[in-house]
Formats: sequence, structure tokens, C-alpha cells
Amino acid sequence: MRAHTLVIGGGVMGLSIAAELAARLDPLEAPVVLLERREFGAGSSGRSGAILRAFYSDRELIGMARDSLRAYASFATRTGRSIGFTRCGVLSIGAPGAQAALIERNLAAMRECGVEVERVDAARLRELAPGIDVAPDTIAAFEPGGGFVDPQRTCQAFAALARSRGATLREGARVVRWCVERGRAVGVEVECAGALQRVEFQRAVVAAGPWTRALLELLGVRLPLRAVRPEQHFVAMPSPSSGASSFERESPEEWLDARFAPPPEPRAAHPVLLDLERGFYTRCEPARGRTRIGALDYARDLELADPDALDEAVSAEFSAWARERLCSRLPAYRVAPDVAAQAAWYTLTPDSQALIGPCPGAHNVFVASGFSGHGFKLAPSIGEGVAQLVLGEAVGAFDPKFFAPERFEQRRERPGGAFGL
Repeated sequence: MRAHTLVIGGGVMGLSIAAELAARLDPLEAPVVLLERREFGAGSSGRSGAILRAFYSDRELIGMARDSLRAYASFATRTGRSIGFTRCGVLSIGAPGAQAALIERNLAAMRECGVEVERVDAARLRELAPGIDVAPDTIAAFEPGGGFVDPQRTCQAFAALARSRGATLREGARVVRWCVERGRAVGVEVECAGALQRVEFQRAVVAAGPWTRALLELLGVRLPLRAVRPEQHFVAMPSPSSGASSFERESPEEWLDARFAPPPEPRAAHPVLLDLERGFYTRCEPARGRTRIGALDYARDLELADPDALDEAVSAEFSAWARERLCSRLPAYRVAPDVAAQAAWYTLTPDSQALIGPCPGAHNVFVASGFSGHGFKLAPSIGEGVAQLVLGEAVGAFDPKFFAPERFEQRRERPGGAFGL
């Protein structure tokens, strides 16, 4: 098999990249091939909260999240494929002091970048999330345009889009070896259905999440990536209150022709919460009748030496912590039964920002990994920008220097924060 560009990894990043490359390349003259070791979305992407928000300190990320939100909001209209986009709003909540200062800084940066965002006080918080327990001096940033998508449906939709543009996608295809000639990577050997096959390429993009580090080490490329194991807990979602969707609305930007709009998604009970004060996030999953709770930092997450050795069992300690945090903020959940729990993967870098660009020492092999728990919301921008980068176009979707893989060699690293906030 021959590829102009080979993409390794069938999560939301790899699929978005493949779709953007296929839109720019002739499928016969310059074929795009994607290989996924299991099924599309089987790794981090399929277990993602898939929250869409622009609450960041870095303008580079704010702009990417803003553009990606627009792409997700219009995805069904542009492609005819539903991804479960739900606009329920996102609240980033903080206590007085350092958290409030962070919120004020991010609010200013978001407004400068053209993001619709509102500074809200405790009274307004109670309107947006009825029953929420907040102190009188609590503040928050409210993004009315934010929300979430269904991660599995989104991965399948990107896969269908890539195929419709001429890309070849293979599931159950595991890369086992790089083929190198005269110091240049020219192909890979792939195990598929018990047989080995060689795939040749001019350029390759590795977007394999927690498997990226090991894959690149087979090529002699070492990057500061590590995989950790976050846990998530789920409780039954209460029925939406009458005011829970008062800020949900459509606009011409989202639905270019209402006649072709998909049926509405089930309503969320409340906005997405990023609770800086209590260290957790939560978002409703109305299609499954449940609400997800996770931690806002990586301190409790165990490092995984082998991503394939993920322990699926969630500790009773974490589940109790998650319930306590959620119920302390939204007391209505005290009567909600537990319904599920899961472990997942995050791929981290030292500064909590991704590595995107050509690999040091292997410049026809590109990496897009290390999104540190906030990649899903950036995937459309990443797909567009990586396609531009790989094809030698001017990169307008993101700042390549911000994500350059060699930045740590140049000692420009900085301390990473919770989800890069």
C-alpha cells in the first residue's frame, strides 16, 4: 500500500487530520491512509468528556477553541452527520483570591479574541444552574455558546467525512516497525488480521495518544510524553429544570438552512461546570441519562508505563470523592444513584500543551500528541493546522511555535496547570 501521507491513530485528532488532508489531496495521485490499531475512538477520544469551551489563559488556545466550537456547531449542517452537539453553556467557577484573578484574566483574553463570555456573580450563577450552592462572593465565567459533543459519534462522523473525501481508513491495523532507508522513514510494517503488510509513505503523522511515545521510540525519536490514568464517575442525571436551557438558541451561523437541521439533542440538566474552587468538572450526558464527574488536575492520576495495561477498575475512594464534590455544589444529586465509572488515558507534556510539528531528527514524520486532557475541543483546528503544516502551507489554524516539539530542548518549558487553564 502506498500513501502520500500516512496518519497513525484513529482518535478524534487523527481522524480530523485525515479529513483535512483528504480535502486537499487527490485520492489517486496523493492518497491519504489512516491506520488505527483497534477501533476508531477506542482510546482517549472515546472516553473523553468532549467539553467545548474557550476558558484558557493562552490566546493561542482561546482562538483555536473558538474556531473549533464554530466547526462543531455547524458540523451537522455542513456534512449531514450528527455529532450530538449540545449547547448548554459552560461555567468556570472560582473563589475570591487567585482563582477569581485567573477568571478575570481569562475573561479579558477571551473577549479580546471574540469569544462570547459573561462575568457572572452568585445571583446569576443560581439563575443559570438552579439549586447550585455558591458563596455570595463566588464569581464565574459563563460561555453561553459552550457545551459538548458525543465523542464516539464525533469520531465516527470524522471517519465518514475522511472516507467521503477519498481517504483510506483501516481499523485493526497495528504499526509494529518503521522502515528506514538512508536515514529517512519511508514506510511502516503493519500487523492486520495476523498478517504483516508494508505501507509506504512520503510523510507520516503520529496522533496515537498514549501510544505515541512508544511508536516514536521505535524510530529513535524521544519526546517528553507520558500517559496517566484519570478516573471518572457517573451518577444519574436529574430532569432538566425549566430554566436550564434559557440560553440555548440557534443562529444562522449554526443552521444555514433550518429545513436540514438535525432533530434536537436531549437537554442537559445544567451547564457544564469547571469548578476551580473544588477541583472537579462535571457535564451531563443526557443521551445516556447520566452525569460525569472528573478531577481538574492530574495529581491523583497514576502513570502508565504501558497504555495497554489500563486497569479498568475505579477506586471506591475516587467515586466517593467525586460524589462529595458534585453534591456539595449541586445538592440535588444527593438522591441520584451511581450508575457507572471508568478509567481512561491522558497523554501529558511537561507544560500541559501538545506537541505538534515535525519530529526532531525525522522531519518527514510529524507528531500531534500530548493534549493533556483538553484536546477534543481543539480537534477541528488541529486537523486544519496539521494539514497545512504537513503540506508546507502557511499555518493559520494555530501557532506552530507554541506547540513545537523541540521547545523543551530549548528550555522554554513552564509549569503545567490543570487542563492547561
